[in-house]
Amino acid sequence: MKTLNRRDFPGAQYPERIIQFGEGNFLRAFVDWQIDLLNEHTDLNSGVVVVRPIETSFPPSLSTQDGLYTTIIRGLNEKGEAVSDARLIRSVNRGNQRLQ
Repeated sequence: MKTLNRRDFPGAQYPERIIQFGEGNFLRAFVDWQIDLLNEHTDLNSGVVVVRPIETSFPPSLSTQDGLYTTIIRGLNEKGEAVSDARLIRSVNRGNQRLQ
């Protein structure tokens, strides 16, 4: 599997306007996904800096992928048909070490 990085997937690098405490699955798959959609469909124009609230290192996969990752949404639409949508999340600019 190819590692994501901003060199191979160029696009908007949003100004860092949002501080997010934690990088758990829910935050990345829902909150950052919502921010990514808002950046695309409105004039939000905001990037996220992830801050670790506990004393462990930032996940290596996010660091080596320049904050890029993919979410996959699967479910049923209003007609009851199966849908699947993969989206490259670009709203996370970088991760930071634990806040001192």
